[in-house]
Amino acid sequence: MAITAVAVLWWWSGDDDPFARMSDEEILAAAHAFYESRPYFERPRPYSEIPAGLPDLRAETCGQCHAAIYEEWKISTHARAFRDDAQFMAELEKSSGDYDEHHPDDVSWMCLNCHTPMINQLERLVVGLENGEIGKPIYVDNPFFDPELQDDAISCATCHVQDGVVYGPRGDTDAPHPVALGEDLMNENNCVSCHQAEAHFPDQNLACFFTTGAEWERSPAAAAGQGCQDCHMPTVHRKVAEGFDVPERETRHHWFGGSLIPKHPDFEEEIAPLRAIFGSGASLSVVTDEESPSGYSVRVYNEFAGHLFPTGDPERHVDVVARIFDGEGELVGEDEVRIGSIYEWWPQIRLISDNRIEAGESLYLPLTGDWPEAVEVEVVAEKFRMHQEAFDYHDLEGRYVNSREFHRSRWRIDAEGATLLVLEDDFGRRDTLEP
Repeated sequence: MAITAVAVLWWWSGDDDPFARMSDEEILAAAHAFYESRPYFERPRPYSEIPAGLPDLRAETCGQCHAAIYEEWKISTHARAFRDDAQFMAELEKSSGDYDEHHPDDVSWMCLNCHTPMINQLERLVVGLENGEIGKPIYVDNPFFDPELQDDAISCATCHVQDGVVYGPRGDTDAPHPVALGEDLMNENNCVSCHQAEAHFPDQNLACFFTTGAEWERSPAAAAGQGCQDCHMPTVHRKVAEGFDVPERETRHHWFGGSLIPKHPDFEEEIAPLRAIFGSGASLSVVTDEESPSGYSVRVYNEFAGHLFPTGDPERHVDVVARIFDGEGELVGEDEVRIGSIYEWWPQIRLISDNRIEAGESLYLPLTGDWPEAVEVEVVAEKFRMHQEAFDYHDLEGRYVNSREFHRSRWRIDAEGATLLVLEDDFGRRDTLEP
């Protein structure tokens, strides 16, 4: 039996469990050696001791002083990336090695590295791979496992704690724990460690297609010096620790708004107000288009996102439907487009198509049909986390929210051109395209 982590080779005899004889520190060193031998997206965040002055690393503890930030984080997708994410938990079960004959390998250890990113959050650590195969991890129990911290998923400590020190954007506060300047908090490095994970493992019929970091790098936003935080963490002027005699400063909200599809139906009420803050990335309108059979198209303009629209999980997609009505209200035409990447997942992974929209660019849905002189066009757009077939396969109804409508508008097309009648989107109901 071969183990890929060189640091643990000398312990392995092949006929017993050598790790039972190791100290907690030796187990941690063996795991560290293994993870450091892997690509960055297969590594959890390194183990950290609890900073002096704090009882633990849990978000609720941070919230005792940083109350506003804690309340924002609590409703974020980051906070709900583990047990509150029914889709992920279903995928985790499918990846654990004993799901069915099509999934014989245990690759769950790689998935956990982004959803519970700290070594402190992992119940078991990987110290090697049998014969170098990613689907055959060699596990040892983690002597530093904190189950309550695991439930925090992507938490305060994920980004702000390392080596027993709390890192902040300035590092100059007089806090009751060690503080230092965390330069990566101000750039994309913290984000792309999870949001740029691209790999293909044909032997396991497994692939990761999370390419938001690369999409951002080639975007106008990156060229203009705008990073992830500029959109997903809006600035606010306030005290960072409300109950203390500290100055008000410019800091950032911690909602981490994205698609703003709640992870569970019960979360809709608290997520809804964030939509007017973040919007949906794209704007939709009816425009003249000489290449369209009718001379008109629905323009889907990736106006605000600094990455592809949509981005993230390869099953994410947007459906746009345009329905055309005559003066009597009768449906005389209907056109639709699905915006997303389409993969064949079995028996081999293969990209079939990808029409996602680059930052600053547009996709056009031509309006077709035999029209009378004047018509009204209804445009409806909906975001989806996953394909309906996968949603049904994992029996997620009532436990997960798969989609949300983010745009509905009504237009009149006549001899004068296309005129907006009414629009309802994340910014509210109005008769103008301007928010």
